[in-house]
Amino acid sequence: MRGLKLVFVLIFLIENSLEISLVEQKLKQTTKVLLGNCRAKSGATKEDFEMLRSRQIPSTKSGLCLMECLFEGARIIDNGKFNKDGMITALTPAMKGDASKLQKLNELGKTCESQINNKKLENCQTGEKILECLAKNGNKYGLEIQHNKN
Repeated sequence: MRGLKLVFVLIFLIENSLEISLVEQKLKQTTKVLLGNCRAKSGATKEDFEMLRSRQIPSTKSGLCLMECLFEGARIIDNGKFNKDGMITALTPAMKGDASKLQKLNELGKTCESQINNKKLENCQTGEKILECLAKNGNKYGLEIQHNKN
């Protein structure tokens, strides 16, 4: 009987790991499609991608538009404006279930919402303002959000 229980537990674990693997694959595929779509939409160059990868705020319009498109895809920007709830949803997995960090993330969202004033900015500046706010204020809430300003 004990051996049978062990078999069921193993089957459960294998099925769940397959589901997780499928979810991760779908997420990677979705991200790849989003990156491709945003690259085409923004006209971003390889250098623009490298700036984002090295946590620098892009200095070119195409780089800023790439970042803004990615934020739109993550629902951090909605209708051209900062979406606090979308930011919280997008960054929640990075908090790894830590209730204290989740509370601080919510406070950070409120701070950025206040600083950005729910304005729709031109020339792909909304994404830049969001990243600057997160980087500037993240440490105040015990959240390390790194970036390098050019």
